[in-house]
Amino acid sequence: MDKLALIKAKSIQDHIPYVRDKTLELIIDLINKNKVKSILEIGTAYGYSAYAMSKCKYVNKVITVEKNVENYRMAIDFLKDSKVNCINFDAFIYAPDLQFDLIFIDGPKSHQEQLVKKYMNYLSNNGFMIIDNIYLKKFEKLPLLSKNQRNLIRKVKQFKEWLLSNKELVVKIVDIDDGVAIISNN
Repeated sequence: MDKLALIKAKSIQDHIPYVRDKTLELIIDLINKNKVKSILEIGTAYGYSAYAMSKCKYVNKVITVEKNVENYRMAIDFLKDSKVNCINFDAFIYAPDLQFDLIFIDGPKSHQEQLVKKYMNYLSNNGFMIIDNIYLKKFEKLPLLSKNQRNLIRKVKQFKEWLLSNKELVVKIVDIDDGVAIISNN
């Protein structure tokens, strides 16, 4: 079993979220078409998407930030001997010292607007941002939602509305898997 399949299998076994197949294909395609060299990922989990992105032709640097210590330790193990630098830090405090061609936000869904506002400053001139889980379709299948799930759905809808009404950003929503937003500021 190759390493990517191993990370995915372990994520499934441990009930750790990972990027869905069509979403990952879209991200890889965008990385290759735009000749992305540097990537910042917010939300590592076990390192599945970071590892996949690091294998793209032009990519020479991937930094991924994970707050959860257990996930970070698992990711470090999976990502050793790769070009991925995994950092155990809170994304709301972390401040990179460079700009990136791609910033992939797959972290806390209830604070996406705050993350977008913060990390837009770290995009290179022709860079773009990808945000996963714009729709949270996984909740549509549940017969009864908890108060926390309803609040999360409400916050994600508000975030999507904010994105689409923001005149400073160019936003494209792609309806695959759980929904993906592609954002640029040019």
